[in-house]
Amino acid sequence: MLLRQATMADLPQIESIIRDGRELLAAQAIDQWQGAYPNTAVLVDDIHQGWTVVLEENNEILGTAAIIPGEDPTYKQIEGQWLTKQAPYLAIHRVAVSSHHHGRGLAGELFSRLFEQIDQSADIESIRIDTHPQNMAMQHVIKKNGFTETGTIDLAAVDMPGTKDFAYERLTANVQPAHMVHTVTTK
Repeated sequence: MLLRQATMADLPQIESIIRDGRELLAAQAIDQWQGAYPNTAVLVDDIHQGWTVVLEENNEILGTAAIIPGEDPTYKQIEGQWLTKQAPYLAIHRVAVSSHHHGRGLAGELFSRLFEQIDQSADIESIRIDTHPQNMAMQHVIKKNGFTETGTIDLAAVDMPGTKDFAYERLTANVQPAHMVHTVTTK
């Protein structure tokens, strides 16, 4: 398997995987991805920005995600507390794997390969991700891959006010102690 940056030639396979994910969520009565998001324009922009990565095997795309640098507007406000403050991070959005290969641990493989690359980047101190409160499968994958639940975020910044997702953060090998939030607990 290979993790690589997506090109426009990958768009049809990426759209198919996203469509499969939308259908799977609908079958579970989860309203995540049930509107116009993520649409073709978002996916094209992700590719043009250089944010989309794909997990590929034998010329078939098995999974995809958008890895977005910089401050994510949806992560500015949190009900809870991030693990880091004023630290450079990457946000992971639009994670999906092929419905033809469910059960192979592809989301975990995608994350594992991403973490290997991110840990080599000295200027990235953490990774943030969020998911729908009813998306138990994604919550399991996120937690299994070393993320800590940090609270909830409101998706108003992406024109979905009132929609609250669970937020998670994972520290990288390069986190600076000065950027870590230290909570004091009393007994």
